[in-house]
Amino acid sequence: MQDVVHNRLTTGALSFRDFMEVALYDPELGYYSGARSPAGKAADFVTSPSLSPVFSYALGRLVREFLGRAGDVASQIVDIGCGDGTLIHNLCAEVPGPQYVGVERRDSLADLPAADSRLVISNELFDAQPFARLVRRGSALHELTVVELAGGLDWGERPAGAEYADYFAERGIEIDDGQFADVSLDWASLYAAICRIVPRGLIVTFDYGFPQETLFRSRLRRYGTAAAYAGQRVSRDLLADPGRQDLTAHINFTDLIRTGEAAGFTTLFFERQAKFLLSLGITEHELFKPIDEVQAESLAAGVDLLDRRDEARRLVLPDGIGEEIRVLVQGRGVPAEGWMFQRKLF
Repeated sequence: MQDVVHNRLTTGALSFRDFMEVALYDPELGYYSGARSPAGKAADFVTSPSLSPVFSYALGRLVREFLGRAGDVASQIVDIGCGDGTLIHNLCAEVPGPQYVGVERRDSLADLPAADSRLVISNELFDAQPFARLVRRGSALHELTVVELAGGLDWGERPAGAEYADYFAERGIEIDDGQFADVSLDWASLYAAICRIVPRGLIVTFDYGFPQETLFRSRLRRYGTAAAYAGQRVSRDLLADPGRQDLTAHINFTDLIRTGEAAGFTTLFFERQAKFLLSLGITEHELFKPIDEVQAESLAAGVDLLDRRDEARRLVLPDGIGEEIRVLVQGRGVPAEGWMFQRKLF
């Protein structure tokens, strides 16, 4: 991968966005091109489907509700950015019957089998889209680049393209002098493409991110949100070991919300993952039973059970993944009220 990056640098500095495209998605050496899944308890990072089967259990309840409300039509459950297929396979086991389809980055959404209604799910899809690193220098907006220095990689800067200045101007966003921001123009375009394949149904998006008024607040995120993950550890050294670490940034959920509403979708839910899963009844799973009602056949089985109970709770506890991930649900051609995920918890 080092050679691939250095070859690209022979024509000059690379934007960080283009560097990230190569590092993550090069067909042969990119981070996501390897045979090993990067997600899992023994991999580089943990996602909700890989952490505990109770995630699929809760989503299975939504699938049943969706199918009941869709009526007697051909319905399809689509997982975009399906990775190794853990979620789509678990959902198929939870709720047999509908057609399940997994879509990866190389697949075209236009090639999906025909369906009358769709429930489209994505989990940490948008935060993996290549993004630009931008910084305000006085009145000018600059884009960070990757340059070659003494045989290694280092940061450079150049004036940002008009498309990025337009991004902030069109949204009424102002960033302070010296403030960094991580922006992908693909957030809105990818979501628009998803909207086009759902003439009737739901789009359920799980991801790390905030509304724009929170995401770009200088006091909270003066240096942006970009991070690298490898071996269950987070780093801010984004240029180290290209192709061997994941690169990600929190997304602007306002882009998704406005794109969907412009396409005729109604926003039905936008909150933390914990609230979403609790509303779906995740605690009815056996892993949430009171400890005095649980029995294990052996000491080893008991230790394993405790570990699995802890992993399930990480999905909904205030200091776990359930607090950090947001869930956006938008619908078109479906009821706007009465969904399980909309019910009040307290």
